[in-house]
Amino acid sequence: MVETTAPKQETVRLGKLEPLKRADMPKVLGPLALLGPGVILASFGFGSGELIFWPYLAAKYGLALVWLMIPAGLMQWWINYELARYVVVTGESPWAAYTRISRVFSLLYWAFAIVTLAWWGGYAAAGGTALAALTGFPPGWSARDQTNFWALLSMVLSYVALLLSRTVHKVVEYFMTACIVIGAGGVIIVAFHPVVAGAWPEFLRGLFTPNPLPPNWSPADNSILLTSIAFLGLGGFFQLTYPMWLRAAGAGMAAYVPKLKSPITGKPEPIPATGYAPFENEENRNRFRGWMRAIAVNNTWGVLVNLFTTILMAYLAYAILHPKGLYPSGYRLVVEQANFWGEVWGEVGFRLFLVVGAALIVDTYIVILDWVPRLYTDILQTNFEWARKISYTRWYYGLATFFAIWTAVTLFLAQPAELLVWGGVLNFLAWPIMHVAAIYISFRMLPRVFRWSRPSLIWLVVGLVITAIYTYLAVWYIGVTFKLF
Repeated sequence: MVETTAPKQETVRLGKLEPLKRADMPKVLGPLALLGPGVILASFGFGSGELIFWPYLAAKYGLALVWLMIPAGLMQWWINYELARYVVVTGESPWAAYTRISRVFSLLYWAFAIVTLAWWGGYAAAGGTALAALTGFPPGWSARDQTNFWALLSMVLSYVALLLSRTVHKVVEYFMTACIVIGAGGVIIVAFHPVVAGAWPEFLRGLFTPNPLPPNWSPADNSILLTSIAFLGLGGFFQLTYPMWLRAAGAGMAAYVPKLKSPITGKPEPIPATGYAPFENEENRNRFRGWMRAIAVNNTWGVLVNLFTTILMAYLAYAILHPKGLYPSGYRLVVEQANFWGEVWGEVGFRLFLVVGAALIVDTYIVILDWVPRLYTDILQTNFEWARKISYTRWYYGLATFFAIWTAVTLFLAQPAELLVWGGVLNFLAWPIMHVAAIYISFRMLPRVFRWSRPSLIWLVVGLVITAIYTYLAVWYIGVTFKLF
């Protein structure tokens, strides 16, 4: 239990939103207190970048692009840390910070998010490809219809789990923990099995050897390349899932924010739209630094596990699928990767991978089904006074119901890979904006009130370099896609 003093009635103004209530910074908790957000960070990307897109590139183009994985994964550390900084200092979601910058900016960026976050039903569909191949059920149906059947069932079960979970974020945390343990453990065993281990020396050389786009590069794969870079970790708007989970876990001033609970199995409490500000004293500053050290460890663990599993999955695609000219696509999105384990353990391995693959992708769906309603509720309640008259819990479950239905509709609009790539590209294009906003918040907006929260000049340079890289790639993609140059 977090030890805190009762919030006092003093306030402090920060940007263009209601003032923050003053309180003491809670004491820093032990390492296990932030295990949930770390698990989300490590496991979330397993459902896209690791399991689908990097294996696709390694299977189709060999070693040409694998050198991009390490920088793509490590660059996400910076934005995770800066988004977490705002949660620790204020207890608010990053979107509250966007509203404090400018209501116009907040609403325009939300409009971008609405378009971007319309296509994540593809995760349930991708998991459905594995379950359809595993069961062959319903019998006599086409691969597409079987995929949609299992995807719809996954959506229903995910929604019911959120509805009946006493404390909502806990059921997601437990499910993600099981998936990352099973998935990462299995991939480690297979990647170093003697049957496939012989390609490691060549693969490691490629991992540290920069190369241009291969001669056989297909322009149609530009979107997949951008999606792969974005989803090696969280990516774009999905980056906001990490600070949301830190908030749910009670990191820093978020300890004062009540947990979201089911109206059926729990006892919901009012969740405020705005947060708290620590009193200016040395003890609170020391606690802030302690929280940021804890988050640095948590962030590092999540990013490295994600990167490590991505490298292993890309290796298996290179060692097994590339020589055969196979790569995942369409309604066999996960089925081809089952050859990873089938090569080693035959039919049992093939089917076991389908089970693990389905779980790892469906867990991504349930995280997003939980996160998007939280995000939209934060946006509505920080931007519109009328929205605050409806409780956070009602907004959350109403939006969760809507998005469960909407993502089911999108299943019939395109194949799973197309849905994921559309979302991936738009998420990537949202990234430069998010990085610029994070720089402004951490180096300009917060220090106006809390001078001690400002990062170092070197950290600013790192952020500017990463922002420039993402901006360059976004401009490159737009240019080649629309033939502007």
